[in-house]
Amino acid sequence: MRAMRRAHYLAAPACAALLFAGTARADNPASGNVDPPNERRAGFVVGLALGGGVAGSSGYPNDQNYIGVPGYYAASGFMAGYGGGLFIMGALTDYLSFGFWLGTATFANGSWQSKGEGGGLRLELFPLYGLGGVFRDLGAFTQVGIAATTLTYKDKAGISYNGVGSFIGAGVFYEIRLAKALGGHFAIGPSLEYDAIFSEPMERHGALLGARFLWYGGK
Repeated sequence: MRAMRRAHYLAAPACAALLFAGTARADNPASGNVDPPNERRAGFVVGLALGGGVAGSSGYPNDQNYIGVPGYYAASGFMAGYGGGLFIMGALTDYLSFGFWLGTATFANGSWQSKGEGGGLRLELFPLYGLGGVFRDLGAFTQVGIAATTLTYKDKAGISYNGVGSFIGAGVFYEIRLAKALGGHFAIGPSLEYDAIFSEPMERHGALLGARFLWYGGK
């Protein structure tokens, strides 16, 4: 029993030493075992996304007396429109960027018009970066935050629905690296995204196909 206890007491410091030794090798430049510098993305990121698509909105007037009452329910059906967003992030690695976004989109059909705007947090990933080649620039993103939306009936003044609630979006994109400028480089590419706004009286779902334009500030 004493031998087992002694072995246990000796093993614990040894394991800790191995753990911290591995950390030291990874973080100590003198060891020659440091993370390689970013190759494709680094530094401050400013981006703009623009596109067109379709959306649908439905719900009740923003009044507790009307929410949930079938006679006050409205649904727009499919609407066509356009939207865009601005995002400011930091490229933490070649495969991970994180920051903030602001966006707006407007859709309409023969009878209805819907507007929405919001802002929040944005995360971009390049999950296939390790495969190399064209996969290094194939990415996906998600963004969450707070948004407001309206739905207005065109044919009769005074019929309008609105709500403020949660926003969630996700999409995929591809980046094409452009010329170096301003201490970094520009990039452009197609994007496809899905967005949704959820509030107590109403909700809106939409999809946009468009393009994104970015500047990466790191070398």
